[in-house]
Amino acid sequence: MDNIIELQGLTKTFKGNVRAVDDISLAIREGEFVTLLGPSGCGKTTTLRMIGGFEFPDQGRVLLDGEDVTDLPPYRRPVNMVFQDFALFPHMSVADNVGYGLRIAGVNKGEVGDRVANLLRMVGLLDKANNRPFELSNGQRQRIALARALIRQPRVLLLDEPLSALDLKLREAMQVELKHLHEQIGITFIMVTHDQTEALVMSDRILVMSAGRILQDGTPTELYDAPATPYVANFIGTSNMIAGRVAVAGDDALIVHFERGEIRCTVNGRRFEAGDLVTLSVRPEKALVVEDAASAPPGYSVIEGRVIDCLFHGNSFRIELDIGQDAPFVVEVQLQLGADSVMMPPPGTPLTVALNPDTVTAFATETAI
Repeated sequence: MDNIIELQGLTKTFKGNVRAVDDISLAIREGEFVTLLGPSGCGKTTTLRMIGGFEFPDQGRVLLDGEDVTDLPPYRRPVNMVFQDFALFPHMSVADNVGYGLRIAGVNKGEVGDRVANLLRMVGLLDKANNRPFELSNGQRQRIALARALIRQPRVLLLDEPLSALDLKLREAMQVELKHLHEQIGITFIMVTHDQTEALVMSDRILVMSAGRILQDGTPTELYDAPATPYVANFIGTSNMIAGRVAVAGDDALIVHFERGEIRCTVNGRRFEAGDLVTLSVRPEKALVVEDAASAPPGYSVIEGRVIDCLFHGNSFRIELDIGQDAPFVVEVQLQLGADSVMMPPPGTPLTVALNPDTVTAFATETAI
């Protein structure tokens, strides 16, 4: 599959010497759904705007289909953007909003009508063609904004926090709709969001950003199961962080001592030596509550703790344990199918947790982000 977008050493500095984007290089393949993920101020929106031509880099190049478009304005790039506030014209009908780009491009009226009808049918709003935007729900306005952005058949669709204005249930429904729309149309989607769930649900690839740089580039499962840094482990989902020191360093596995015991983990390509300070990352759902140390599966590490709190989440509950670290160790327990009641351990209850070494990730403690 060919690359449709290439960014080469892209850098952007704003007034006050604020480095928004710091020497970013990446390639995006045709047809991918790629998400730039990170907190406010990490550089993701500035990067998206430079791809679209709404900002120009101080250094570096933007290539589209191998052509240098770095200095071209948005209307001369085969891309279109969906803004988080929808940016619909309130005085126009839905059909006129969707067809606006074709009309100003001089497309004949009959073709405009056909293409508008096809896109409205695709997003399930053909019956709303004569409505005004204020008569629609937020979810409907979002679909109209998507249809308008797609009407001129861009090679790349840019999405700037496209679901941020929607409530939780509607946002979850639109995540699925947008993913299906991408599969149906087949063009490249590049989305910006700070919402990790959106990124995990919708993306082929996720680029986690911080301080204007890309910290990790991978599939949702790669980022979740094998984070490159503690920052990524904490930003993608929830992770328990345990500080310790390497007691035994093998080629494939480590034994790490911490205040209340030891934990075994696989190395996953990283190199450590005995005596190194490390931070271990464990997902809450990977921790197994057992009756006692003797009942832990063979090869598992065992942690003894005491319940601080227990939080009911409907289909699961989360237990916060004191294991002698600065932060509680969180365990997520799924409720058993058909269980009539939930027995949540009260605060102060001793609890034993077992960890599979393959689900524990070790980072050098000096890793800053």
